[in-house]
Amino acid sequence: MAFRLTTGTLLAITTLTLSPAAQAFFPFVTDDTGTQGQGGNQVELNYEWVKAHSDELDLDGRIIGTGTETANSLASGYAYGVTDNIDIFFGVARQTSPVSGWLNTEIGAKWVFAGDQTMGWSAAIKPTLILPVSKNMQDEGLGNAKTNFGLALVSSFMAPTHEVHFNLDYTGNQYAQTDEDQDQRKSLFRASVAPVYVINDQWKVGLDVGLQTNLDYSSKYQAFGELGLQYAPAPDLQLGLGLLSSTAVNASSNGWDVAITAGVTYQF
Repeated sequence: MAFRLTTGTLLAITTLTLSPAAQAFFPFVTDDTGTQGQGGNQVELNYEWVKAHSDELDLDGRIIGTGTETANSLASGYAYGVTDNIDIFFGVARQTSPVSGWLNTEIGAKWVFAGDQTMGWSAAIKPTLILPVSKNMQDEGLGNAKTNFGLALVSSFMAPTHEVHFNLDYTGNQYAQTDEDQDQRKSLFRASVAPVYVINDQWKVGLDVGLQTNLDYSSKYQAFGELGLQYAPAPDLQLGLGLLSSTAVNASSNGWDVAITAGVTYQF
């Protein structure tokens, strides 16, 4: 089966490369309620390698076609603390293969409206504006040529030896119509939870699991899970490494995706 990995597929695998906000535990998909504090800054640089595999089945469940392809992307983000409880952020990503080009840019904010970010429960809301790419870029699989909007509800529980983070997300998937129907859902939802074990002041390890809307109509949902490790050589510097896998639930075709991501985050 002919197969080309698109930006939509990358989004279905993981949104982390397009997420510039300060995260609970980079490189997880699930965000936390932490902000930079008034006047604080954060820069983030991430790399992601993705392998996507798909099998086409006949009515008897036999494989009649298969495809496997890899993709690479680089993402950078900046967050600024407007107040102790409000961040604004900007993020941009570039896919380097199989097609090279810039992906959709994100601009957004995070507002912690309840609780203490450093201890116990807290909650935040995070609206995001996703800027369009050109029609030609969309045709190349480099993003959506229409403006989209995202909204996330974030909750965190912080303790000295562990953390737990919950997300409920909505992301629009509007795109410019083409001669060939892309047949993708226009509204994407995701629910995820990330328990994190704090080993010491430098090391954290965690698990991120979730369920999200499948982009195409081969199935309704896609499940994902990620193992992550974070090392902080200094209080304001974190290095992260993650291994993520996802698959469609009860799909009409076999498919799975694997992503390896690595990155660095610095606060000043």
